[in-house]
Amino acid sequence: MQFAVNVPTSAGDSVHSQLAFCDEISWDAQVEFAVAVEGLGFDGVAVPDHVMTGSGPTTECFVTLAAIARETEDVYLYPKTVNNHFRNPALLAKQAATLDAVSDGRLKLGMGAGWKESEARAYGYDWPDAPTRLRMLEESIRILKRLWTEETVSFDGDYYTLDEAMCQPHPVRDPHPPIMVGGGGESFTLRITAQYADSWNFWGPPEVMQHKLDVLERHCEGYGRSFEEIERSWFARCLLREDEAELDALLDEHFPRFKPENVADSEYPLVGTPEQVRERLETFDEMGFGEVVVEFVDFPETTSAELFAERVAPAFR
Repeated sequence: MQFAVNVPTSAGDSVHSQLAFCDEISWDAQVEFAVAVEGLGFDGVAVPDHVMTGSGPTTECFVTLAAIARETEDVYLYPKTVNNHFRNPALLAKQAATLDAVSDGRLKLGMGAGWKESEARAYGYDWPDAPTRLRMLEESIRILKRLWTEETVSFDGDYYTLDEAMCQPHPVRDPHPPIMVGGGGESFTLRITAQYADSWNFWGPPEVMQHKLDVLERHCEGYGRSFEEIERSWFARCLLREDEAELDALLDEHFPRFKPENVADSEYPLVGTPEQVRERLETFDEMGFGEVVVEFVDFPETTSAELFAERVAPAFR
């Protein structure tokens, strides 16, 4: 398994409000955390793609990752997951190729159709229905791959038009940086994954993930593609402590949403001692997951990250 760490871009929205030790995101905290997790031996650093998530500061994904690229050496850099609706795909191809160049080939691009309508509306974007946004995502991925590998590209699609567009220099990675598609929609997202993606990421308990994998495998069969070509990636929020009493106290005071009786059916957080978290991960290892993306909810502290790196990750290397 490879392990990437999510570096939050905001502490104020409903998704990241569980970051109880962090009232406001700062660049200093982000870069210190990114450098720390690289030093601990994690494989990648992921940054969400949001421009406004609450009342506090939010840092932009690509600028944040470009700055992290200058402070790190080995971790892959993971926009996770790009909201396709925010950027023209030709501009996105240029941004991504540039980030791959400045990081010496360390880009892994996560792509999605977006989900936060209020954020898009606040910035003046229209908000088509989900099927339309997913069809736009499909065209974007096709455009990305062509711009990254061809000299000039003309494209006349349902949503995007290019006329002899160029993306020079091409990305460092040959033939192009890996593309992850994020999401669990069975009719559109998993079909797009089967056609175009190098990796697929979703979240949830083992039974949900296995069902999605079964659907993805059927889509692969329909397109004549090997299911094994697609990396399986899982996302989870994470909190570790060696002492169970200390962990229980933290959950009571700071992280009640991660107490077993409060966890939503759709979530499967990695909360516990290193031994308990390692046991939970064994199921996903047996299911063939090659990447786990973790968000340590005690950010900007590194206690959970340190325990994970020292006591969990080595069992899956």
